[in-house]
Amino acid sequence: MKKVLRKTLIILLAGALVLLIFVSLREPSLSRTWDEDVSILAGVEVSNDAVVTLTQIRDWSYAISSISSKKYFDASFDPKDIVAMWMYEQQLDPSGLIAHTFLVFEFDEGYERGRYLGLSVETRREQGEEYSIIGGAFRSFEITHIWATEIDLVTRRVQYLDYPLSRYRLEIPAEYRSRIFLKFANETQSLASVPRWYNTVSNNCTSSLIKYVNESEPGAIPFHYSYALTGKVDEYLEQLGYKASDYSLPITRDFLKSHELR
Repeated sequence: MKKVLRKTLIILLAGALVLLIFVSLREPSLSRTWDEDVSILAGVEVSNDAVVTLTQIRDWSYAISSISSKKYFDASFDPKDIVAMWMYEQQLDPSGLIAHTFLVFEFDEGYERGRYLGLSVETRREQGEEYSIIGGAFRSFEITHIWATEIDLVTRRVQYLDYPLSRYRLEIPAEYRSRIFLKFANETQSLASVPRWYNTVSNNCTSSLIKYVNESEPGAIPFHYSYALTGKVDEYLEQLGYKASDYSLPITRDFLKSHELR
């Protein structure tokens, strides 16, 4: 019996080693047959005075279970004009431990179509490919930045996919907001030429956002288990004083039937 167990263990370890070698040799790519919602990469140009021009900002429209229109637009943004930052959280499991998070930068009233500009760090899925937590840990997906209007990112999840969201207001000093926005823009520009892997634990929708924040302001968000258990990041940000404790808005299909998003 012991010999059988030992032999089984050796086979399992050998299989795991082969899998690890295979995974480690895979290279990320910019050239695959992508799902349409992640196929177009936003272009980024940063001027000498730090004004960011984004091209191909997604602004799709959604109805219940269908896509109404697929539009994109270009716009320029001065980071000094950011007046607020918001975080959205989409629970992905009943326990509340795993969630998808994305940010919205609110610009002053002089901005129109892009006044509420969202950034969602996502897996760049191939056609017919579905996200999985296990696959995300083994180089199954490239990582991508989706720059889109707030209404696109919210109604895609709530109206089209029927995922409820929660919206939180972030308490971030103005100078941090500008640096964070520029860091995200530069990272988007880099990903357009140097693809990287998504990783469920170390390079996911939340931990990558935190990494960019810490690169903008070193030590701003110390390491915490919510880097991986992303459904708990709102609690952690509140402990750190970055999330407003007096504002939390649940957004569902029923909410959108009778309320404007803003």
